[in-house]
Amino acid sequence: MQSGKIVESQTHAMEASKAHRHRDYFFGDGNVVLQVESVLYKLHRSLLEKHSPVFRELFTIPQPPGSTEGCSEDNPIVLTGVTAMDFTRFLWLLYPPTLGCCDITTVDEWLSVVDQADRWQVDSLREYAVVRLRQLYIEPVRKILIWSRYNLPTEELVAAYMDIISRPLPLSLGEAQDLGLPLVVKISEARDLVHAQGACACCGTRPRMGQSAAKDRILVDIVDRTFGISSPAYL
Repeated sequence: MQSGKIVESQTHAMEASKAHRHRDYFFGDGNVVLQVESVLYKLHRSLLEKHSPVFRELFTIPQPPGSTEGCSEDNPIVLTGVTAMDFTRFLWLLYPPTLGCCDITTVDEWLSVVDQADRWQVDSLREYAVVRLRQLYIEPVRKILIWSRYNLPTEELVAAYMDIISRPLPLSLGEAQDLGLPLVVKISEARDLVHAQGACACCGTRPRMGQSAAKDRILVDIVDRTFGISSPAYL
């Protein structure tokens, strides 16, 4: 048992020795050192405590007498279950390079921020990231998966379902696997209804003025009946 502890201690020491300082987030006046994967961050404890209940609780855990964990590069607080890239994106918002601006632009990057906001329970950051996600184009199937994963309002998916049930091509095998059988069955039923009412993209010629709005009303009604989702924007 004792030899096991020695090996574990030596392994941790070797990992710590391989760690390197983050170029932007190792502040000279920081007062807590964190390690994520092989990256060291020296941050401001008060800022982390202010915005995150998780860090607030972490920093109040009683430490053994003489403990120096988090006080130096040789003995950082090691954060597990998170990648250095994701944690860095989280810091982009806490320490913006330019006030009021950030370098995050893609769907994947904002999803990373949402994940970090959930992990550290920073509700205001989560809300901000979701607002930015709403401003980006997200392919309909992926949007449904994202909104379901993060428990976002289903009424915001009406347009995505309208697109899926009226497009010429059926779901691909990969899309069907991602969505799951119950939802795939509903989409199939909805596509049959759309085709029966001539409202799919492959039905008829290019719609004349007024016909497009009429098809939209048909699609909205089918989405409401099939998926139980309605949106005031389409009423």
